[in-house]
Amino acid sequence: MHNHFNPDEIRRLVQIGKDRGLIRGGDQATPVLKNGTEATNLGGVRSQWMEIDPKTAKLWLENNFRNRPLKDDVVQAYARDMINDTWVATHQGIAFNDKDELIDGQHRLSAIVLSGKTVRMMVTFGLPSLIAGKEMTTMDAVDRGRTRSMADQLTIQHGFKNGSLTASICASIAGICFGHRTRRLSVGETLEIFRAFEDSIHWVILHRSKEHGLRTAGVLAAFAFALATEGDFKPGSPSKEGLDRGPIAQMFDRLLSGEGLSSSSSIGRLRHFLTSEDAKLLTRGTDRGVAELVLQAIFLEARGKTIPKLEMSLDGVKHFRSKQKDRVEKVAALFQLPKPMEGK
Repeated sequence: MHNHFNPDEIRRLVQIGKDRGLIRGGDQATPVLKNGTEATNLGGVRSQWMEIDPKTAKLWLENNFRNRPLKDDVVQAYARDMINDTWVATHQGIAFNDKDELIDGQHRLSAIVLSGKTVRMMVTFGLPSLIAGKEMTTMDAVDRGRTRSMADQLTIQHGFKNGSLTASICASIAGICFGHRTRRLSVGETLEIFRAFEDSIHWVILHRSKEHGLRTAGVLAAFAFALATEGDFKPGSPSKEGLDRGPIAQMFDRLLSGEGLSSSSSIGRLRHFLTSEDAKLLTRGTDRGVAELVLQAIFLEARGKTIPKLEMSLDGVKHFRSKQKDRVEKVAALFQLPKPMEGK
């Protein structure tokens, strides 16, 4: 006995199931019910989209009475996104209670003032200052969620296999390009830096050591930055086996293996430091300093100099910046903020 299947009929039945919400694919979200109470009916609470200019932001900040201390690096990070048009409007915005006190959004408003930009945001008015029958206030419930890290964003949203390490390398490269400390890079800024140095970043991650001092983000960032100046590093090729690698890539190999390395060479001195007990003190906070030291070692090694001691200098940083001015200027521009006007 043979079973006869009609493919068209099966597809028709499946489509009916999908239309009725009985069947859904792995990438399909369950339909969300949208029959809740309108915000305007929630006891005077109102939410609306608004274009907030610097003048309005400054005025609203005058009603900022009971908030946590303002973090300048957060304000600057938000302002950079606003200036670079990478700020994205979401459901998170500004909130006032029923006394017109600002209870959420002080960093966003301060960033608008700093950036000088007009930004579209969701603004909620009239949240209860006190919860009936409770000691707590509405502000007690604000910002209690777990913040997504940069590694979370790169891994979950953008498919990076080494999200945390990539973010740390990009942060160090940002400091090298900008010439000053950069903090709290946004996902947009990190992706811009990654795309500018994508091939060399891929290569150093692929070939990295497992030893603590040698695998730090500062070391990898410095080599990625220097490698980007070599002609051998063409788009799409550095991670492939059999690549004719240049002198900087060979320095990286010698640094990691120690083979054929003179103890009096700059890379030899660098390896001695990175594999010493002192290297156990290296943290993410020292990545930029380590990157500058590594670039100096590469710079000296390329000139065949033997040295009694490896010391900090910006000669290496300046040299490798000068060899890729367009790329460096593009990254540095991400971190430029308006200069405060006198009398403001």
